[in-house]
Amino acid sequence: MLGSLKLGRISGIDIRMHWTFLPLAFLFVGLNPSEGLVILLALFGSVLLHELGHSLVAQRFGVHVVDITFWPLGGMARMSEIPEEPRVEGWIAIAGPAVNFVLVALTLPLALLLSFTQLGLLAGFAGKFLLINLILGTFNLAPAFPMDGGRILRAWLARKRNYVRATELAVRAGRVVAVFMIVLSLFLGFVTQTVCILPVIAIFIWFAGGRELMAVRMRHGLSPIGGVPFEGLRTAPPGAEAQRPGAWDQSRGPSRGFTEQEIRELERFRGRLRRPPRTEG
Repeated sequence: MLGSLKLGRISGIDIRMHWTFLPLAFLFVGLNPSEGLVILLALFGSVLLHELGHSLVAQRFGVHVVDITFWPLGGMARMSEIPEEPRVEGWIAIAGPAVNFVLVALTLPLALLLSFTQLGLLAGFAGKFLLINLILGTFNLAPAFPMDGGRILRAWLARKRNYVRATELAVRAGRVVAVFMIVLSLFLGFVTQTVCILPVIAIFIWFAGGRELMAVRMRHGLSPIGGVPFEGLRTAPPGAEAQRPGAWDQSRGPSRGFTEQEIRELERFRGRLRRPPRTEG
């Protein structure tokens, strides 16, 4: 990823930190050095293990993991592609939250034990590590595509639907969650005077989900905007309108991608798309 600093390599996966994460980290620690550093370390470790959970399971299924990058909203494991198989996507998506819940179960007895000792720094770290993993695991299970919960939802929907339709439904559910996040942030702001990053996360969910839906539609040979097959799209003079195709050639398969001819036609086309008039009989 451009603008990122390589921190190391685990299981063949580059661990990187985007430059936008550094000012945020310095600001966070600068406001309260001792407390901020403990929280930052606990957060960094939790996010790293979460993303490694996704990445190692993905590698198990033969998916190439490009890198894991830290940025202001957390971490992101970049993969070459996720096979359009519900079982594979489901296992990859649930692996991250599962790691967080395992860490909660392992940390809980240690945090309780340290709370009765004089090791205040370690006790504080264990407590914050436990809480961060609990929040991280629970929050990521929200059905907000492209977050983990949204991907689990798409995998579940894709059992009886094609991946385009499953993605459309998952994106729609994610945008409902995004709107709820914005409403909740406004409530917290007016009632409790609390400032949170939920609106930023909501905007990310809205646009990232839409971007991935466009990619899925294009991968299946559909228009990225309306999900309409590209079959029958022909060149037209400037200002003219092109009719949407009325039939989809199923014999060529829904996931064939674009042909060279279709790419050339799309590059030359400058008109608007419209639906063909209905014909009786």
